[in-house]
Amino acid sequence: MNIIDRAAFGEYIRRVRKQQKLQQKDLVDDVMTQPLLSLIETGKPGVSEDKMRYVLKKLNSSLDLSDFYIIENDEENKDTGEEIIIKLNIAENLIDLLDPDEGLEMIRKLDLSDDNPFIVYSNYLKGKVFMHKKNWKKAHKYFHDTIYNIQHQFEDLAYSNLQAAAYHELGIIAYLQNNYREALACSQRASMCFLPDGEREYYQEMILTSKAIYLQNLNDIDGAQSTLDEMENIIFPKERNHRKCFSKEAALNMYDVRSSLFMKSKMYKQAIQYALKGIELARIDKMYNRLCELWTTLGKIHVQKNKLDLAQLCFETALKFEKLIDSQSLLSYIYNQLGLLYSKSRENKKAIDNSLRAAKFAKKANNAFRYCEALIMLGQLYFKEHQNDEAIQILNEARELSKQHSFQDLKNRINLILGKQLVKLGDPNANKFIREFFDDYADTLEGGEEKMIRRSIGEPPSG
Repeated sequence: MNIIDRAAFGEYIRRVRKQQKLQQKDLVDDVMTQPLLSLIETGKPGVSEDKMRYVLKKLNSSLDLSDFYIIENDEENKDTGEEIIIKLNIAENLIDLLDPDEGLEMIRKLDLSDDNPFIVYSNYLKGKVFMHKKNWKKAHKYFHDTIYNIQHQFEDLAYSNLQAAAYHELGIIAYLQNNYREALACSQRASMCFLPDGEREYYQEMILTSKAIYLQNLNDIDGAQSTLDEMENIIFPKERNHRKCFSKEAALNMYDVRSSLFMKSKMYKQAIQYALKGIELARIDKMYNRLCELWTTLGKIHVQKNKLDLAQLCFETALKFEKLIDSQSLLSYIYNQLGLLYSKSRENKKAIDNSLRAAKFAKKANNAFRYCEALIMLGQLYFKEHQNDEAIQILNEARELSKQHSFQDLKNRINLILGKQLVKLGDPNANKFIREFFDDYADTLEGGEEKMIRRSIGEPPSG
């Protein structure tokens, strides 16, 4: 979550527009309306970040929206904010999918002050905790606190759609207490303050579905049918031949792959945004395998940023769902990443333990590639611990496996590791591995056997 200085942004947009001798109507198109532009220029809340970025692009501005962030101007606050966002996401995963009390404890440990914008998210999540515990009175209090926070303290957070979310949850509480008219009133308030371009856009479908149920319970069949028609138009819009992705599995896979690609390009901000968006959707649909893949991807991003504590938190969050994961290969992948992290932080014993687990799950899954990766990691760790015989034995096993399955990339890595280590040990067998490494590498350069791409992302979707 980033807090934007909307007044400064609006003033800047107005100044640049006038410098270019443009009127507001000159910037109007299918995306940007004149009322929306007026809201932006007057610094009013309720305009999504995407629309704000869009107007910057239309004006060919050299500035980015991040130049108007309040929190991110201070590096220490930026790091703190990033950590809080991760922890709030973990807490919400725990609350919805595993243990509300564990999630509540995580929120309490954040110890957020009442003037901290993150208190809005904290109050909303506390409301969800007490919803799960069927403590309607406390849930009611925290959802009303969320609404109050946005209406009276943090208007800029209207885009979070937490106000609409809180009204929606209050409607459910009323419904569960057989107060259908109050439930409908809450649903209508939720619809009124919901911003289609804001965060948690999935709430729009939830709000409309609930509204139809409340209307049906009040015997307003026409109203319920009209609400369902409205919902259908949102899910299956007819204009521009657009439709939403029907496969949730494929959509989540897209978020994971996109995040991984941004990470490889060192575009970490975008990588984190895609990972968190995927995590949010996987949480809603209780798709545990994809959820854990995305937490692992988020961990890898923070490893690359050298934020090892945050990375460890992400990997450990993925493993909290171990009993709900039905893919042994995925478990091998997660444990392998955690092993790499411990190796990077020079905690070799922990790295070995996790690499052994990675190897065990890969073997169970009959996934030769993952098993080979785990063996390579173990071999390197045993060399670090001066357990040279074990290292050589394990790496030779991995080498034979890589030859058997034509994992040329892995075979090259193994030959290089063995060659370098055996040179250090004064072992005459080193030359064999070094020669084979260079011969294979030369074949690759000459267009021989293709280099095997390392599988550093999750599994593809299935129908």
